[in-house]
Amino acid sequence: MSPQPIPRHIERLALRLATEEAERARAANTLEGAQAIVDRLDAESEAAGFASVKEYVESLTTDRGGVSPPEGAHPTSAFWSHGTHHPEAPQNWTGENFLDNRYVAEAWAVVQNERSPGSARTLETTEGGHRLNEMHLFEDAVRQALGGDEQGFTYAWARDCWGSISQTYAEASEGPVVVFSETAHTRSILYNRELPTLHTNQDVGLANIHFAYASPMEWSQEARNEIGPDAVRAQVQVDDPTLPHYVDPVAYTTQDPVVRKAAVEAECASVAAEREERAEEKREAATTAKGKDAPVPEASAGEAPERTTKPTAAVPVWQMGFKPVPVKIDSAHAGPATQSAPPPRPALGKHAADTGLG
Repeated sequence: MSPQPIPRHIERLALRLATEEAERARAANTLEGAQAIVDRLDAESEAAGFASVKEYVESLTTDRGGVSPPEGAHPTSAFWSHGTHHPEAPQNWTGENFLDNRYVAEAWAVVQNERSPGSARTLETTEGGHRLNEMHLFEDAVRQALGGDEQGFTYAWARDCWGSISQTYAEASEGPVVVFSETAHTRSILYNRELPTLHTNQDVGLANIHFAYASPMEWSQEARNEIGPDAVRAQVQVDDPTLPHYVDPVAYTTQDPVVRKAAVEAECASVAAEREERAEEKREAATTAKGKDAPVPEASAGEAPERTTKPTAAVPVWQMGFKPVPVKIDSAHAGPATQSAPPPRPALGKHAADTGLG
């Protein structure tokens, strides 16, 4: 049975969350709103003993305590990237009505927590993620009020702040995690920081990374069967043939079945080896920095250790997009009744496309 589109109740809640966040962003991008944020950050950084707001913000992005669940809690952590056009969604930076998967993930978490409190979370709903989100660092007026490009408050800096806290969030995650995206785009934080961290996180591992969306419908059945599994999509990339670990889903059916399957397996093995090598370097650096001679437990690049407490959030398996809503046709017009256009193909949102966020 084919996966169904994103459920209507999730769609409606996601649209409401997106609209509310867009309104807050617009308020932050005014002179008054931006100055209020700067005044608050000045006070917070001074109270925390930091020499500058910049140092204060950067410290928050590496504070694991700010993105860790409460003691004894084991929620299913959600990650997101990309999004899709939606006629009722707020406009993005290009003037398109676009719904980031962030809000679909948040809507899913809300529903899960209604059924079982504390069972699901997203980065933006953690203490650290919420605080960073309230800074609205992607808004031009806020960065300008902080000092602008001349003082290092660039768009790239804002992107790196979110990349840093996203990685910290992935490091603090446990057990099964759910990824709200069809694939991991090579410019996204999901591909460059979150998935590599989850892969080598001893409390997650490759086997516990689950995609909320089935592989793209435009892929051939062979591609969906062989590139579509979660473990493969969590490692290879399908958007940039000039970069490593590229697999072409369009040309997949033209290739010899034995050869193509071996190639995919080789790419996955290569990704796993590279990630483990980077993880080992990070562990060695951390050990050296702490000055400890005790060995650091090895991270698993595959299955995570068995958990005593399993999260209760159900991992969805949906098809990206929304069920078309029938359009009422005036009886005076001839011809059969029609429906609204089918769901548009997913596209990259503002932060996922040109900044790598998501």
